[in-house]
Amino acid sequence: MKAYALPSAVILCLAGALSAAGCNSSIDVGTDADAGRESIFTPDDGGAGKASPESGAGGGLCPSSECPPGRVTCPNEPFPCSVDFSSDDENCGACGVRCPTDDTFLNQFHGVMHCVTGTCRLTCDEDHADCNGIPDDGCETLVAGPYAQDINNCGACGHVCTDICSSGSCGCPGGGTFCPSDGTCHDLDKEDTNCGACGNVCPPDTEPPFPPEWNMFRACHGGQCNVPQCLPYQRDCNNDFLLPNGDGCETATLFDANNCGECGRKCGPGETCFFGECTCPCGAECFKGLDTDPFNCGTCGLKCPGDQRSIQFSAALGLDPAHGRPICDQGVCGFTCSPHFADCDADISNGCETNLLSDPLNCGGCGVHCEGEGQPCIDGQCLTKGCGVQ
Repeated sequence: MKAYALPSAVILCLAGALSAAGCNSSIDVGTDADAGRESIFTPDDGGAGKASPESGAGGGLCPSSECPPGRVTCPNEPFPCSVDFSSDDENCGACGVRCPTDDTFLNQFHGVMHCVTGTCRLTCDEDHADCNGIPDDGCETLVAGPYAQDINNCGACGHVCTDICSSGSCGCPGGGTFCPSDGTCHDLDKEDTNCGACGNVCPPDTEPPFPPEWNMFRACHGGQCNVPQCLPYQRDCNNDFLLPNGDGCETATLFDANNCGECGRKCGPGETCFFGECTCPCGAECFKGLDTDPFNCGTCGLKCPGDQRSIQFSAALGLDPAHGRPICDQGVCGFTCSPHFADCDADISNGCETNLLSDPLNCGGCGVHCEGEGQPCIDGQCLTKGCGVQ
C-alpha cells in the first residue's frame, strides 16, 4: 500500500473534493512509508495520578498539568494534552487540521487520509492505487477485484499484460483463450462461433432434433462442432445418454438433494440443494453457527445489537469508528472493544466511546479519575511529576 504526503495547507482542499476556491492543484508529493504510533498502557491499581501519602516538598509524586514532550492541548479536543501532532487524524501537524476519513471522501477518491509524521497521507482501498502519482484525484486506478481490466496496471501499478487483464490478473480466467480478432477471451471447447480455434464457426445442425423430454441439443463440445449434450443443469445420471431406449438427460440438478449440481453429489443431513449447491439453512441439524454467529446468536435471526460501523470497513484502510464490534460467544450476544477503548457509558449503540489512554475521567479504566486540577491522562496514566519540581 503506497502512502503520499500532502502539505497540511491542502488537506481542506481534498476534504472539499478538491474543488474549493483558492485550492492549489499543484502539490508536492512525498513517498515516505506509512508510519503510525500505537500507545501501550497498563491499567494501574486505581490510584493513578494521586499523590502518595509520603508526598512532600522533598519527594514523592504529585499531579502535573504540564504536557509532556510531543503532546499538546487543542481547543477542538475535550481532554488536555491528548493530541500528538504526528499521528492524530483530527489534528495533523496543527490543531484542527483534519485528515478526511469519511464515507464521502472514501467513495470519491477510493481511499482515506491518515496522519503520518504530522502530514496527511493518502491510503488507498484494497482494489485501487494512485498510479499517476497525483494525489489530487486520489486512488484513480482500479488494479484489483472483479472489474479490474487495466492492461497497463494489472494487479499493481505498472504491471503490464501482453494480452489481457481480467480481474486484476494477466491472461484469460478459467483456462480461456485470448482471441486477437476481438480482443476478448473465449472458451474454445464450447463456443459455436469459436469452436476449437478462434473464429471457427460451427455449421448449422442438420440432424433431426432430440425429443424435448430428453433435454438434449447439439453444439460445440470439446472443440468439436454439433456434438450431442445435455441442456444446462440437466444430467444423464442413469448413463443411457444415446441408447435407443434411453431417456437422455433425465435429471435436473438445480434442486435435487441426491444429485446437487452433479450426478451423485448428495447433500448431507439437514442440507438442501439450492441452485446446484448444498446449503445448510439456519435451524437445520447441520447448522453449527448459533454459538458464534453475531447474526444468528443462540437462535436463528437474532442479530446481536450494537454499533456495526467498524465491521463495515476494510481493515486495509485502518478505520475503526466504533472502536469495537458485536460478538456472539456461546450463543450469548456481547460487544468487544478495540484495544485501549471501553464502553464506559454502558450504551453499546454508540460503541466503545471512551479512550482509556486520554480521558482523565476514565484513565486506564472506566471511572478512574485524574484528581489534580487540569491533570491529563497520558497513555492510560494520570500525569505526575516529582513533588516540589518546578
